[in-house]
Amino acid sequence: MIDDRAVQGDVAAHIERNAALVQQIKRRGGDTQRDRNIDCFFHTRTEDDAIALSRTLQACGLHELSITHHGDEGQHPWTVQGLVISSVAAFTAADRVEEFVRIAAQHEALFDGWGTPLDEVPPTI
Repeated sequence: MIDDRAVQGDVAAHIERNAALVQQIKRRGGDTQRDRNIDCFFHTRTEDDAIALSRTLQACGLHELSITHHGDEGQHPWTVQGLVISSVAAFTAADRVEEFVRIAAQHEALFDGWGTPLDEVPPTI
């Protein structure tokens, strides 16, 4: 069973972090409206959970999924990483964040966040 209070707490924390990341991207000249590769990171307790999560993520449009094991990662030693093509603005919208947090919760996993390369050319004067 999913703990809605925990989900909402996780969503709020992600939204707060995302706001800071979006500002950092803008300060560095990044375009938050342009579609780009966004790497998503999840952590699970078991390999079976990681496999099930990766299947769900694939059905939700993520690709280039990988599963790795890190024995020293505490209660969630399995990492699932996937790639989605989206704008940062769309990806960091509250409903999209909640979607990933809920998907993770359905698999007793953690949505750890995202990253994207900044490949914009800085403006010249």
